[in-house]
Amino acid sequence: MWFKEISKDSDVVISSRIRFARSIKGYNFPHILTTEKKKEIISLLEDKLKGTDYKVLKMSDIDDLTKLSLIEKHIISKEFLNESMGAIITNEDNSIVTMVNEEDHLRMQAFEAGFNVDKCYKKLQEFENSIESKIEFSKNDKYGYITACPTNVGSGMRVSVLLHLPALAKVGLLNKLLDQAASIGVSVRGLYGENTSGVGHLYQISNQKTLGMSDKDIISGIKAIITSIIEQERKAREILKKDNIKFEDDVYRAYGILKNARIISEEEAVKLLLTLRLGITMDIIQDVKLEAVTSLLVDIRSYTLKTILKEDIEGREENIKRAEYIRKEI
Repeated sequence: MWFKEISKDSDVVISSRIRFARSIKGYNFPHILTTEKKKEIISLLEDKLKGTDYKVLKMSDIDDLTKLSLIEKHIISKEFLNESMGAIITNEDNSIVTMVNEEDHLRMQAFEAGFNVDKCYKKLQEFENSIESKIEFSKNDKYGYITACPTNVGSGMRVSVLLHLPALAKVGLLNKLLDQAASIGVSVRGLYGENTSGVGHLYQISNQKTLGMSDKDIISGIKAIITSIIEQERKAREILKKDNIKFEDDVYRAYGILKNARIISEEEAVKLLLTLRLGITMDIIQDVKLEAVTSLLVDIRSYTLKTILKEDIEGREENIKRAEYIRKEI
């Protein structure tokens, strides 16, 4: 998920996420669950969450534009878009979001800006405990939590960190580093998940194994890998600084276009904003705040921009409005 806030190690890490996959005892998995049983699960959760800080939003009550914006923000999955018998459980700031009746009955997620895996885990565990005290999950004494997909059986936990690694790419070390990470059992994905390349050198690093591992072991393993990658990205940025005329030129060109463009596509805007983001973190550009660029990376996405402007814009008009919005914000 994209976060607008700046936090620990935000120069390299965009955000952290932990997800728990949980099944409710006594119900079939969602892909073979009847419509009535899916409704029953939603009603059960609504009842158990009354009087808490969490609200249940039925997917059928959310307009299509908002749903598409939620996908852009990585709050819900693409597969969940058309699940009319689904729901979302969330808190006020959307740092806890649960998809109901997606691949599993509950896909609980906690998000934090920057490299804050421990904080994610604490928040998600508190939320899970509040649910598990009222609803029994499917669990096996030997194997752990039972989930729809065998790859999630066990802890049912996925720890994901979204990183911006442009300097490693520029000095030619990125592919080797990511191959090494994959060889030791972590998943390396592009911004939009499996089978996508690293758009603008953005990558999600997450654990693959859940069976036979404790939550503590999974978290410590991912933290060690991410800490190493952060250190190597920062070293690569120091290398760029030593002979940086070409790099500085790229940064200032990106800044100049963003400040002055009258029409710009989403794809071009994202690439330029990520170049500007790197320039800010390396103190090349000092009159634009990192928070502003991070916010723009969320807000200029097609559907999110439409929700902000409250206008149904397409094509050329959308690109004009996007350029105008960027100029105003930076």
